Amino acid sequence: MARRHVTVHLDGDAARAVDALRADWDPAMLRICPAHVSVVYPEETVDEALLLERLEEAARETAPFAVRLGGVEADEDGAGGVFAMVEDGVPALETLRDRLLLPPQGFAGHPFHATIAHPRTSPSPATCWSRVRGGRLDATSTVHEVLWTVTDDVGREVLARFPLTGPATAPRVAMAAGVLVDGGRVLLGLRRADRASFPGVWDLPGGRVEPGESPRGAARRELREELGVDAELGAPWRRLVDDDLGAELSLWLVPRFDGGLRNAAPHEHERLAWFGADELPALELAHPSYVRLLTDAL
Repeated sequence: MARRHVTVHLDGDAARAVDALRADWDPAMLRICPAHVSVVYPEETVDEALLLERLEEAARETAPFAVRLGGVEADEDGAGGVFAMVEDGVPALETLRDRLLLPPQGFAGHPFHATIAHPRTSPSPATCWSRVRGGRLDATSTVHEVLWTVTDDVGREVLARFPLTGPATAPRVAMAAGVLVDGGRVLLGLRRADRASFPGVWDLPGGRVEPGESPRGAARRELREELGVDAELGAPWRRLVDDDLGAELSLWLVPRFDGGLRNAAPHEHERLAWFGADELPALELAHPSYVRLLTDAL
């Protein structure tokens, strides 16, 4: 059965390290397709045209980046496959995936990996795991393009290539925030009147994406710092781009969280409050789109 993925192919030492193991443990997979990391899986793709439109836009704004192969792991003691896990240091793969898999696409949240022994093609993935358990590949690959591919039992065809041509410095300030909802209400914080930007308005808990963070990682950190809660973020929810402000804001719905919610950053927010959809239009909000977005969330 043909399956379409968004992938990046590995190069250099990383590709050689994976292929050397495949030659021993999964020669069929070695023959079918190059060493690669899947970014979007077939079951996650709901609207293919929209996915490719997003991929084209993201590739224009993303600079080439490096990924590193790390430890070897397995599912079901090898019976479910053996994989070299990817250390997404920037983390650019996570940022790209969350941008591509905004609704209406699906989101499975598979860890990034390169397959060494696939359960459908390897003659003995469990034996492979018994031999390579505890190993590390410690090899780096530079990603210069993202691919739209189709794979079947015969081989892999590249349907479209998306070179990464973005600048080294991002064109916009990246921000991330969480939309906490409870009982038909959404949580907002009143920014202090002495804040340098957007003083005295109601805003979502969140903030700037720091160097070395993904928007997802920044949202989790900001929720801990500002609210004292630990949120496991699932599928990305919205991405708001405002070129007049030179900013982009990634949003996650947060229906559940751990920890005692409190105003943990009183230097940023005077207070926190919950609001229903009918109360939002009367508030002075940090961005005019918030009324529509938060009404959708509720």
